[in-house]
Amino acid sequence: MQEEVTKHTKKIFKAAKSKHSLGEKIREILLEIAIIVFAVTLSIWLHGWSEHRHEQKEAKAFLKGLKEDLSKDIQLMEANRNVIVGLDSNFRFLQSIPESSSSPRTDPAKDKEIGEHLYFDLRVTQPNIGRYEGFKSSGKIETIENSVLKEKILIFYQQTLPNIAYGENYVNSIQQKMLDLLVEKDEKQPLVNFISSLKLKSLLNLGVHNFGVNLDGYDKAIAEARAIIEEIEK
Repeated sequence: MQEEVTKHTKKIFKAAKSKHSLGEKIREILLEIAIIVFAVTLSIWLHGWSEHRHEQKEAKAFLKGLKEDLSKDIQLMEANRNVIVGLDSNFRFLQSIPESSSSPRTDPAKDKEIGEHLYFDLRVTQPNIGRYEGFKSSGKIETIENSVLKEKILIFYQQTLPNIAYGENYVNSIQQKMLDLLVEKDEKQPLVNFISSLKLKSLLNLGVHNFGVNLDGYDKAIAEARAIIEEIEK
């Protein structure tokens, strides 16, 4: 390209120094200028087109990989959701146990039933975000031309997933507090007295409420992930 510009620039100077009439010189100079402008414009357009084509190729590869990541994330969130459903059921059962007197009383059958429901599972969703973070940090998110798709992706990764993590951390902290109390419990204290204590009742109530919040969060995240996949496949 540089050679062409140099070539036609020399022709302009040559035309200016020629013995042709002034009108002919002007026509020759204007022609060479027009050729240079056209060549530069074409070169810029071709470069932009090539760069855009490369960006779209990268965006397409990213979205293909993102679809695979989201499919795995959906499976992970569905598995974690099922665990929360079980925990919620157990907590509701324990929550339903009426308050008892503080004096120890032995009820082996009741303690056995309580023990079967006194189950903890600290779940943490670890989504596949490496591909997204890499694409975003390189400033390439804007190369996704589908604005609807781009917005859905940003909302999912910037808002929805952090909310999932926050909810999981909170219910895990509730379970951890209950575990700590269980470890510290006097071995002679029947489980029915332990579970019906004010402190445990408060934690059970918190757990049941927040399990519901987390289930709604999983449903929302799974629906958003599926919507992104559908948009990619259009």
